[in-house]
Formats: sequence, structure tokens, C-alpha cells
Amino acid sequence: MKKVLIVDDDPMVRQLTRMALAEQYVCLEAADAENAYALLDHEHPDLILLDWVLPGLSGPNFFKRLQRDRALAKIPVIIVSARGEDQLKKTVRELGAAAHLSKPFNVKTLRELVARVIEQET
Repeated sequence: MKKVLIVDDDPMVRQLTRMALAEQYVCLEAADAENAYALLDHEHPDLILLDWVLPGLSGPNFFKRLQRDRALAKIPVIIVSARGEDQLKKTVRELGAAAHLSKPFNVKTLRELVARVIEQET
């Protein structure tokens, strides 16, 4: 079963995301970027859902850190944020993320996007 790492400081968002994806994916969770990075020492998810606004190390800085690591840079990242749609699209293009998802998100849209990105990578 494919693994999805959910990185979000809001426990309700993590729970909703896990519940939406748990039938098809193993869901790993981290409340911040540092815990996510530590988790990546022993887990290799097939996808990372990354909240853009995180305490401590921000989503953008975490993403850049991932990109500097050859093994981790191969993991597709979907940026999840309450930022405006146009700003998210620009950020995705600039950084090379796989996709973006605006908050609040629709569960059906989340499932479709995750499936599409994981299919593209396999």
C-alpha cells in the first residue's frame, strides 16, 4: 500500500485528511516540518501533503530542504494552503511541487489529486 505523509500543524486537518485517504493509503502524520524530517529518516512515503504555514521551519523552507537531499527530492509534494489560488499556482511553478490544494478542501478533490499525483510518479 502506498504511503502519504501529512504535514500540518492543525490536528483536525490531519485527522480529516487521514480519514479521507486511509482506505487507499497508509497515512503518516507530522505536526511540523522538523518532526516530518525526522520521520523521513525511517519512512519513505510516496507523497507528501505539505501545509505551507507551519510553526518553526516553514513549509517553503522544508520543501527547499527536501530538494537538497537526492533521495527525498524524488518524493512528490502537494502544497496545501489557505493562500490564494493564483499565489499557490505561482509557488508550485517556481518551486517544482507536484500540485497544490487550497484550504478548505473538498475530500473528493483531495482523493482525486492524491491518486493522480501518485499515479504520475509510478
